[in-house]
Amino acid sequence: MPEETQAPRNADVPQNLKPYFLCLLRKGAQWDVTQGQEDLMPRQLAWLRRQTEAGKIVVAGPVLDRADGLTGISVIRVASLDEAQALANEDPAVKAGRLLAEVKPMYLPSLDEVRVEYSH
Repeated sequence: MPEETQAPRNADVPQNLKPYFLCLLRKGAQWDVTQGQEDLMPRQLAWLRRQTEAGKIVVAGPVLDRADGLTGISVIRVASLDEAQALANEDPAVKAGRLLAEVKPMYLPSLDEVRVEYSH
């Protein structure tokens, strides 16, 4: 049997890359409409918690300077771009038109050890 050979690895490229999806949340058409949406933030936070606890959202948070209408980001761990976009579109703030979700595929070093903690 011939000895198996592997292509040389580039020492400058991380070897533990995994596919993820970056969700950019931007101000939507209904950004300034708050009447009738008083419960939107609690609903969005509860949705984020459910998705995080289910392992679909790895991390999420606001962008503090809001340059160019960018208000928040999340890193999504699902099987496909279509699934990631569908998940992002289920965000209550996206459904309400307050936010627009733009999803981009990406590779990052494994985020398997990242943990978000909630009080019970």
